[in-house]
Amino acid sequence: MPFISALRPILFFYCLCAFFVAGCGVQDPDIYNRRGVSFDNQGKLDEAIKYYKKALRLDPNNRTAHHNLAVAYHKKELFNDAIEEYKIVLELYPNDPETLYNVGAIYAKNNMHDSAILAWRKAVGLNPDFTEAHYALGLTYAQEKRFNEAITEYLCVLEKNPGDAGLRNNLGVAYIETGAFDKAIEALRMSLKIDPKKAMTHKNLAVAYQQKGLEENANMELKIYEELTLRKKN
Repeated sequence: MPFISALRPILFFYCLCAFFVAGCGVQDPDIYNRRGVSFDNQGKLDEAIKYYKKALRLDPNNRTAHHNLAVAYHKKELFNDAIEEYKIVLELYPNDPETLYNVGAIYAKNNMHDSAILAWRKAVGLNPDFTEAHYALGLTYAQEKRFNEAITEYLCVLEKNPGDAGLRNNLGVAYIETGAFDKAIEALRMSLKIDPKKAMTHKNLAVAYQQKGLEENANMELKIYEELTLRKKN
């Protein structure tokens, strides 16, 4: 069975202001929000959440504070709380592709693939160059065995990231699954040209060669796969 490269890390989008304002009796929600970001950047998420909530008590419609609070919940894997905050952000700014991307990431994390796909499709509809969302769609379509749709998304990403070996591997796997073995071989060989030490790509290429009846080529790739795997274990 072909192997798909690992999921890319989920991206978080939030304001990165990093200065601190001292003093008592603060009544400016933006100052509380900035303090929250400062704690967030230090990995002190509980403190960050406390300040984002203070900002929202002063300004319940503060989009940036809602967004930052959602991201903090997301990073703490408090997914229900994160979703509720992201929903508020989308009520205030319905055409926000980054928020839609993050919502999709939570749905995917919880195996709610249809909801994730819907969120990411909206994101790329608003921003057709949003490569992270296209890539996430491709991976999720592949998980759902919707390989033709996965190929379409991978090709969108490939236009912006032609040197991504993992992406080309995944494209090759999708081509194998649809029976397009010549295209699979081309994609996988290009992946190995970029990164020749990816053992799983050699194995995937062996599968593609076997499907074409090219046993000698397949055996060669399997030998390289075994050598790289053994080297990694040692």
